[in-house]
Amino acid sequence: MLKFLTLSLCILPLWLYAEAPIQHPYYQKKLYELRQMKQTNLIFLGDSLTDFHNWKSFGTHHNAGIAGDTTDGLLYRLHYTLQKEPDTVVLMIGINDLLMGVSLKQIELNYIKVLNKLSNVKQVFLLSTLPVTADNQTKEINDNVFALNIFLKIQAKKHQFHYVDLYSYFINVHDGLKEKYTVDGVHLTDEGYSLWKKILKKEFSPL
Repeated sequence: MLKFLTLSLCILPLWLYAEAPIQHPYYQKKLYELRQMKQTNLIFLGDSLTDFHNWKSFGTHHNAGIAGDTTDGLLYRLHYTLQKEPDTVVLMIGINDLLMGVSLKQIELNYIKVLNKLSNVKQVFLLSTLPVTADNQTKEINDNVFALNIFLKIQAKKHQFHYVDLYSYFINVHDGLKEKYTVDGVHLTDEGYSLWKKILKKEFSPL
């Protein structure tokens, strides 16, 4: 519903929709933490959907999610992640790009660069992008989420990465995010994160 998305735009960082969120103090603080972290085998990469959750059930890891981040921002900071030489990277990013009006083509181009840079990581789990709640004003965003996920699945196969389809579990009959899984139309409830982790752990377990 539109009211959920409207609320989400209010509670997200104001700099989310700025052209250069990397200049924001919070972003710089997270970059500093990333530079200072010790080498770790597992790194979670993403935006607020990753940043705002504790992934401790996956064991020793580093949460390199940054609220408000985009594919451009990830490209800017990816080398800090690669310097830690992780064995496994879990990646979800892209919804902020779409909310900001970045073209699908540009997001795909950025993703290609990101995935190429991750090619030497032993295991990459490429997560589908989640939709926002459905409304007439969010239809184009969710249509682009669907298209982006098709692209990501193809790219995962090309790079021999693990594609993790969260999208199919989170959408409702209107192709939007199920309201029981979201607090504001974008971010997830505890139940939403529980489902995310359950799906991801199934992908981890055969390895």
